[in-house]
Amino acid sequence: MRSGAEARRGPYGVGVAVTVEMLLERDGPACAWCGRAPWRRDLTLEHLVPRSRGGHLTPENVVLACGRCNRRRGARPADAYVRELLRDGVAVDVEGLRTALRRLLDADRRVHREAGQRQLERLRSVDAPVRP
Repeated sequence: MRSGAEARRGPYGVGVAVTVEMLLERDGPACAWCGRAPWRRDLTLEHLVPRSRGGHLTPENVVLACGRCNRRRGARPADAYVRELLRDGVAVDVEGLRTALRRLLDADRRVHREAGQRQLERLRSVDAPVRP
């Protein structure tokens, strides 16, 4: 088992530039929230832990989202936005979101690790329909 900063270092290493292309390869072309696959130019980098809540532009803290979902979510926690989408009848990929939040547990930044843990705990009770 690794210790110290080495144990917390994410799978991407330190100082890795985050690009839409990298996220397309990792996560696919669908919006993390609504599941639509918009035009490439309509995809945005969406922070799981918003910058206004201490989040940073790191690979483990970013997913792809359509511009509409990115604007609509604002700075709310991911789990709160998922609950809203489910109430509105959107088939959210909750397992995909859980996978993204689990990446935060190995982040270098404590704020990412703690936020990921909190949001995963709050998502435990969410049961969503499977996206077609």
